[in-house]
Amino acid sequence: MIPTRTSGLLPELHPLMPLYLVILIAFTGYSMMVTIFVPMLMYDHAFFGGEVSRAAKTTAIGLLLALYPLGQLIGSPVIGGFSDRFGRKRVLTISLFFTTAFYLLIALSLEIHSLWLLMAACLMCGLTESNVAIAQSAVADISLPADRGRLFAYLYSAESIGYIAGPLFGGLLAVHFGYAFPFWLTTGLLVIAYVWVIAAYHDTFKPDTARPIDYFKTFTNLTNVFTDAPIRRVYFVNFLLYLSAFGYWRVVQIYMVDKWHFDVGKVTFYYAYLAVLGTIANLFIYQPLSKKFSLKTFITLTAVAGGLFVASIVVPRSEASYWFTAGPATIFLVMTMAACGAYISGLVSGERQGRVLGNNLALQVGAESLSALLGGFLAAYIIPLPLLTYGIIAILGGLLLITYKGANTNSGKL
Repeated sequence: MIPTRTSGLLPELHPLMPLYLVILIAFTGYSMMVTIFVPMLMYDHAFFGGEVSRAAKTTAIGLLLALYPLGQLIGSPVIGGFSDRFGRKRVLTISLFFTTAFYLLIALSLEIHSLWLLMAACLMCGLTESNVAIAQSAVADISLPADRGRLFAYLYSAESIGYIAGPLFGGLLAVHFGYAFPFWLTTGLLVIAYVWVIAAYHDTFKPDTARPIDYFKTFTNLTNVFTDAPIRRVYFVNFLLYLSAFGYWRVVQIYMVDKWHFDVGKVTFYYAYLAVLGTIANLFIYQPLSKKFSLKTFITLTAVAGGLFVASIVVPRSEASYWFTAGPATIFLVMTMAACGAYISGLVSGERQGRVLGNNLALQVGAESLSALLGGFLAAYIIPLPLLTYGIIAILGGLLLITYKGANTNSGKL
């Protein structure tokens, strides 16, 4: 059934609302994991069965925060292949069912203080919550070309709201009702989303049920980042910049807890502040500023500036300095990440867009997982070390792009 339209041109918003809710919950839930788990494990010894060293805590935090994006890295191509083969709605509802079950396990593991159950639940939740890609594809399926930009703007707004609401309200609920309560609430919201998708979402995509799915080829396509010589260096630069940005956003909380003894309420509040700045940068700063430079120059400038601000976080002793170091670092690195995808997209021809951007997205998710793991290990030695490391990586990545002499957006496509 094709959804009704308000005029003959514009689709009504309500058939897409269940999909936007799925995306909102996904980003709200993940941002709660990122912000609540760090102070929780730094302060609550029950998860370790007694007193443990700070190094053991930071290592466990790094491993825990790496598992959800690792699950997405593995699950995205599989769930995407399933949705192409069996239809968006069928795969989305099945994945939502399991996502709800794994959020329930996350809440239960927090209630009983089981770190191993929490780790397993986060990994499995990442696998099944790769359904965000299905929701995005479904928005594209149902959109008219003239209206696609507006509907995708709503999609990215849902992501931004999730990154703000998760830390802000999740932290507030955790302070007053315990660490598990925000995840019990998320489980309830997922039940609502599940029922709403079944009742209101009408899948217009017609799957090719005769086409086989080559899962091995799906994963081996990523090897192109090493063999695609014309843009191999850009892939590498993008990976370094994704690694530095995600690494900074994961380990800055460990630094806040250790340096200024922030509790979960303060950590989530300050992280929400960064999310607001990132949203403002994407909506209002990126577009006018990027027009003043080529994308290549823009990436170099913002990466170097962002890296300098990340490294500078460890210099001042005052808590108030966070507003003037972490804030600008976030603004610059958010714009860097946005420009990275746009730059590599502009280097290749239309028929290569899907493969190249798919590989770039895989690098982004892989860098997110690796950055948390690496940051935890580095913090086990010296707490400020990961911030210094990720600041330097951002600077080196930006400078390395200067050496790239391949095609640019004003010349031929590769």
